[in-house]
Amino acid sequence: PDWYDDGISSEFLLLHPPFSVELVQAGTRHGWRWYGRSYTGTISHSCVGTASCEINWLDPEPDRESSDYENYEQKLQQLEQEINFYRGYLQPPTEGEYNRICREFIDRS
Repeated sequence: PDWYDDGISSEFLLLHPPFSVELVQAGTRHGWRWYGRSYTGTISHSCVGTASCEINWLDPEPDRESSDYENYEQKLQQLEQEINFYRGYLQPPTEGEYNRICREFIDRS
C-alpha cells in the first residue's frame, strides 16, 4: 500500500510509516534505510523527527585500526539515535505491525 489507515492517533503521536528511502554515510561506510516523519509530544511541546528503520549497509565496517574509525563511530551513533519506533526492522513494517507500534507508544505515553 501507499499508506496505512490513520486508525491510531493520539495527542501524543503522529507517526508516518517509513515509506521513504534515504542514503546514509558514516565515515567511509555507505548504506540506506527506510524512514518516515514523526511528530511526538503535545501541541505546545512537539518534537518533529525522523522515524527510521535499521540501516542496510552496502560496505563493511571499517577496520578499528583505520584512521576513519573514530569518525565512523561518531556518525553511526548519531544515525542509530534516529532508530526508535522501527528498531529491528530493515524494511517497513506491515500495516498490522505499524498499528501495534503506534498502540504501544500511546500506551507508554
